Amino acid sequence: MNRAKLSFLLISVASVLFTSCSGLKGGCVTNCGLGTATVSLTLVADTLPANPSLLSFKVTIGNVTLTPASGTAQVLTPAVSTVDLMRLQSDSAYLGTLMNVPSGTYTAQVSLSNPELVFLNDTTSTITANGVACAPGRVCSVTFTSAGAPIVAGFSFTASASGKQGFSIDFNLNNAISLSGGTLSVNFTPIAPSPAVLSAAALPRTNGNLAANQLDLIEDFTGVVSINGTNITVTSPVRGTLTGSASSAFFDASPSGAICPSPATITCAAAGQVASVDAILNSDGSVSIKEFEPLLATQQDVVEGIVFQINPPTQFVAAVTDRVQLAAGSLIGGLNTGDLLTVNLAGAPNPVKPFLVDSKGLAVQGSFSSNYNLFAGQTTTSAIFPGQTVALHVTAFTAANGATLASATADTVILRWSRFRANVVATTSQTANINMIPSYLNFTANSQEVVQAFLTNSLGSDGTTNLDGVALNVSGLNAGKPVGLRVLYLQNSTNTGNPALFAAKIRQP
Repeated sequence: MNRAKLSFLLISVASVLFTSCSGLKGGCVTNCGLGTATVSLTLVADTLPANPSLLSFKVTIGNVTLTPASGTAQVLTPAVSTVDLMRLQSDSAYLGTLMNVPSGTYTAQVSLSNPELVFLNDTTSTITANGVACAPGRVCSVTFTSAGAPIVAGFSFTASASGKQGFSIDFNLNNAISLSGGTLSVNFTPIAPSPAVLSAAALPRTNGNLAANQLDLIEDFTGVVSINGTNITVTSPVRGTLTGSASSAFFDASPSGAICPSPATITCAAAGQVASVDAILNSDGSVSIKEFEPLLATQQDVVEGIVFQINPPTQFVAAVTDRVQLAAGSLIGGLNTGDLLTVNLAGAPNPVKPFLVDSKGLAVQGSFSSNYNLFAGQTTTSAIFPGQTVALHVTAFTAANGATLASATADTVILRWSRFRANVVATTSQTANINMIPSYLNFTANSQEVVQAFLTNSLGSDGTTNLDGVALNVSGLNAGKPVGLRVLYLQNSTNTGNPALFAAKIRQP
């Protein structure tokens, strides 16, 4: 063989080896070339069990380990230590980014522990969970001792040199929960019939409605604001810290209208505010703030929870799903996600303020003012319904004692976002009829409810419903398949609102 032919052969072999190092599955195992990749990970959840009806499913996330076919494992310590998986039916949690992943083919597994369920026993028999008996019709909170490091099924990707890749890890709620013989259990690594709790898909998802070099949306991250130039950091005692550039963000008015009146710029954001942000995870692992909305002007004791019981006219009970607290002297330092809380509306001499609605730029107040006013401006539990999510400024607190729930007094009530899965029945470009709604929302069994979207502006613009897995508008949903929703739930006194659900997010996997 002459020198020219030998050189051509070597070049050809090298070309085959190096071009094999791309794609989601398969590809090379060893000798994958030089260089490193950037790999970003988010977490979502779907597929509910038939029973019981879940309000909250909190879990601790340990390390995410990427294991190559050969070489050293790459370990990601997540940006969040605990998540409420029920929020992730519509939203995504940012786990983090590994910046220097050597080229090669990897599998993944995630360490999970300390599950805590809040559920409505919507069966006709008592459910026993970790020794706790939950009677029919009751909402119960139970902590389990389950732990495991499930392998992410179907996750086999090739990190290519200088590549920028992202993956969404999907938690199957139904596969982790078992209700058998009246006993409820949680298992992160079930072995029979070997259902996978975790799976994965490449980011961005199909019809993710994102721009080039954008991987995912991280939405409604709520906490205390700090600012450094055009970077905004939001710190949550529940979900950790999120930092991103706000140089191209849009700024919505607070629910009261007093902060960031429209149109607004970054100058209305201030350190110490309690705010909600939507952010974009970029392919290089950076984060860009898409939308900023202040909720309160100063850092305060704030609890967010899902209402499940009404004791009119001034008391209700909720399952805690989020919180922000004073840096010093907090009343609620011992209150956690998954706790049950009795809420008393403040009376004289400083009675509860007129209720607020967090519309986050959606045209609810304008186009649907009669619905908006069912909650906004009210001062008693006649405006509050099971399944609504509310944020509360706590002015007094008593810790739980034995069978007596923790209790709080609130002088501010803000309607926020209910998250759940339902089945799509029919659609128009702006609405969806749904059924199979979780029973804790207390809709009439087998009823169809209308979800109203806001799509008069281009996707991704302020005041527009975010679509994920749905092309163009609501008519792109597949009827007969489930959908994850984040909605404002505005109901009338006869429980017949049509529509009663106003969507900030619609996701169909």
